[in-house]
Amino acid sequence: NRQLKKEREFHQQELVDLRSELQNVKIKHERNVQELMKQLKQEKDDAEAQIRMLKMELIEEKNIVKTQCRQLEKIKIECDKLTEELTQNEEENIKLRRKCEFVKQELEKKDKQISNEEDLLRRMDEARLQFKDQLRHLEMEQESILTMIGNEIDAACEIFSRDSMEKFKVILS
Repeated sequence: NRQLKKEREFHQQELVDLRSELQNVKIKHERNVQELMKQLKQEKDDAEAQIRMLKMELIEEKNIVKTQCRQLEKIKIECDKLTEELTQNEEENIKLRRKCEFVKQELEKKDKQISNEEDLLRRMDEARLQFKDQLRHLEMEQESILTMIGNEIDAACEIFSRDSMEKFKVILS
């Protein structure tokens, strides 16, 4: 009986110790669970804060992307306009080059024509100078001939006048 009693007391003591240990373990477990819950809550709050921050960054980036897309569209439109303008300018440039070539050819023709006309004018000027020299020569000849004729007429008049004086005297007498 004593032995049983001792064993019973021993077992009861062990039971009390085990219950106490179990209680301590439960408390530790509760603390650990609460600590883990706190950590999880903290991590959850941090994660939610980070998610909110990432959502805000995403919204900002979406706005930036929208703005850049609009700008890209504007740039594309402007690029298309400039490409069209460039094409028109190139076409006008080709037309102007053709016109320039045509005008250049016309100028070359006119330059040749002017050169020919200058040669003609030079030849005509030379011919005019020759005719002028011939005219001067002919005038001098004419003058000398007229002078000679005048001298002849004067001589003939003088001869006639001498005879006429005598004839006049004859007629008077």
